[in-house]
Amino acid sequence: MKFSEKWLREWVNPKIDSIILSEQIINSGIEIESIEKIVPLFTGVVVGKIISCITHPTLNNLKIVKVDIGSNKLLNILCKALNCRNKIKVAVAIIGSILPNNIKINLKKFHDQKSEGMLCSFFELGLFNSNNNEIIEFPETTPIGINVNDYFLLEDNLIKVNVTPNRADGLSILGIARNIAVINNINIVPLKDKNNLVTIQKKFPIYVNLEKKDINVFGRVIKNININSQTPFWMKKKLFMCEMLSENVITNIINYILIEIGQPLNVLNSDIIDTFIHIKKTNEKNVLHLKKDCKIILHKNILVVSDKSKILFIPGNINSYCLEIDHNTKNIFLISYSVDQESLFNINKIIGPNKILNHYNYGIDFSLQKYAIEYATELILQICGGSAGEITSYIDNSYLRYTNQIKLYYKNINKIAGFFIDSKIFLNILLRLEYQIEEKRDYWNVIPPTCRFDVLIEEDVIADILRIYGYNKIPLIPLKENFNFYNKKNDLNKDYTLNQLAILLVHRGYYEVITYPFVDPILQNNIFLKNEKELFISNPISKDLSCMRISLWPGLIKTLSYNINRKQDSIRFFERGLCFSIDDQKNLGVNQQMYLGGIISGFNSKENWCSKRRKFDFYDLKGDLESILELVCGSNSYEIKNKQVLGLHPNQSAQIFFNNNFIGNFGKIDPTLEEQLDLDHNIFLFELLIDKIFDLKVFQDFKVKEYSKFPSSRRDISILISENVSYADIIKVCKNCFLDKKVDINLFDIYSCEQFSNKKSLGISFTFQDNRKTLKENEINLMLDYCIKTLIDKFQIILRK
Repeated sequence: MKFSEKWLREWVNPKIDSIILSEQIINSGIEIESIEKIVPLFTGVVVGKIISCITHPTLNNLKIVKVDIGSNKLLNILCKALNCRNKIKVAVAIIGSILPNNIKINLKKFHDQKSEGMLCSFFELGLFNSNNNEIIEFPETTPIGINVNDYFLLEDNLIKVNVTPNRADGLSILGIARNIAVINNINIVPLKDKNNLVTIQKKFPIYVNLEKKDINVFGRVIKNININSQTPFWMKKKLFMCEMLSENVITNIINYILIEIGQPLNVLNSDIIDTFIHIKKTNEKNVLHLKKDCKIILHKNILVVSDKSKILFIPGNINSYCLEIDHNTKNIFLISYSVDQESLFNINKIIGPNKILNHYNYGIDFSLQKYAIEYATELILQICGGSAGEITSYIDNSYLRYTNQIKLYYKNINKIAGFFIDSKIFLNILLRLEYQIEEKRDYWNVIPPTCRFDVLIEEDVIADILRIYGYNKIPLIPLKENFNFYNKKNDLNKDYTLNQLAILLVHRGYYEVITYPFVDPILQNNIFLKNEKELFISNPISKDLSCMRISLWPGLIKTLSYNINRKQDSIRFFERGLCFSIDDQKNLGVNQQMYLGGIISGFNSKENWCSKRRKFDFYDLKGDLESILELVCGSNSYEIKNKQVLGLHPNQSAQIFFNNNFIGNFGKIDPTLEEQLDLDHNIFLFELLIDKIFDLKVFQDFKVKEYSKFPSSRRDISILISENVSYADIIKVCKNCFLDKKVDINLFDIYSCEQFSNKKSLGISFTFQDNRKTLKENEINLMLDYCIKTLIDKFQIILRK
């Protein structure tokens, strides 16, 4: 938002210079993007009065004018302006004046008539981007001879501010003035009651047909206006500096109110509206036709404002082409509305953001809606004439939720602030910020003003206190440093375990990345199809960062794509972070869980002279993942099953289980998704649900065990088994046969051929060792025979010789 410093000082004018004023705006929590000093583009232009005005004897379009500028003699000036006439006061550029583009006024002669100056229009003085060349007409009370620069107060500072979504009060001059007034302990110019006289009976009743009637609407008909009236100079100057000046006087009035008090209004041609105003959601596909043959496709459940027979507009002031006002419009309908955030989000997805829609996304002070209608009516009647009708409205009592009572504890103020603040000081700050305060025994009940509906919790109130108290007054207390050594109990700490896993992955060649927790909903839907538990952001940074992640994979894939496009051919990344989903049973309806995810792609090693490079495969990732699982779960506690996973290759994906509880996924990326993302490398992903693993109490207090001093003994067997039986199932049964013994089991050979129809041959080694003695031959044979018998009973294996 842009505005001039003088406009702000009309509302609050502390005795401080421009530099301190800008610092106070920043300290109030509103960012200043730029401050541009505005200086006049002309010099030597004064106010004069036309004493006589006659038509040139030979040129009918030229007038000979005598002008009094307060000097001893009248100036003789030639002028072509249509509005040039006797007795009006005008802007006179005398000889020697400098106009924009370094144009110098000199004495000139036309057809034996000398011209000792120039009568100027706004355009010629560089004030407005307009082709209207009518000369400026000043009020009769304007002193003759006064410098036009001084009269127009053109020297000013143009301030451009940017606000975060939680500070919608900073999107108006009124909101900024409130903050400056509180900081300087002075009052702003109060809002005056505006009650325009109702002189016509015409009105449109307002009906709302919504399940969630989270909406406030005010509207009024104004008839017989002169829409071709000129916008007053004082309004033109302010809007010109704000870069919001238009050719339409009604649009200028609406823009003026938007900047000054932060209230968006919409204007419709009331002659086209049929009977009443109806606010509802579409129950089928509709088309909204705009100007220049443009149209918007409205799907089901889109909030629209309609009349008896047609859609009038959608929030964001996107009007149907037939409702737009033009230079022939005589009767208008002025409307102010505020709607729920979900409806705004659905509209945002269709049309993208615009200036008005952003105002609604940030939030509207519902207490000023009716005032804005009255204010606009007053300006329209003064400038354009006309007659006003009665204000019709629909007011939803659920807006009373904004009168949110917050418990403010004195001890928490000092604890969070980090220093002592006297209660009289912060209570005075809150009263100046227009909070309502009710004192209780151990706390205060505080109710934020309606313009600060972002204040929801105690910490928000304390933040408000500190920004007005002054961050520069907060004492500088050095941070205390201490070293946190993990003891035996802390070894089970989640953060410590995650750090250990990160170190393990780094040692295996991975790089840790940190990505945004908000992702592109299209990418996320492409990976996981449509997920009903997605959490969308009300005010996203951009459309491709508008959804909270339900997995780490979208961020990892985007990071991988970025690096592949920069010729990286061997990539190993991992990330640990929170993922989010909707859960009504959780606090604030949001479930957040800690995940650990990773991605690999390209070649498994750097290019070298002595060996051939190969690309990563499924088993490279499986090996990395097993190293993690053995650290956190123990070698016998997890199970990997071949399962189809959304986003992964149907034949190269698996799920990880602990005690039949799902704890993670891994596998190759789905080829369809790989093609959509234009990635031509093998890509493999894994993800572990760290919180789920901790909830299952997988982690144990691992102890260092003494290595056996006695010799080991190896036995190999070769078995025939059905192709449908997985190797993991065989190993699991074998391990269960030696629960109280130290036996290492390893698959060293797999063989299949036509001779073994629907079967495969597995070579398995068993390495036996005891910590207390050397095992005898018969002891080893007994254990191995028991294992073979169990495999025969379980899987009907055939022992090969």
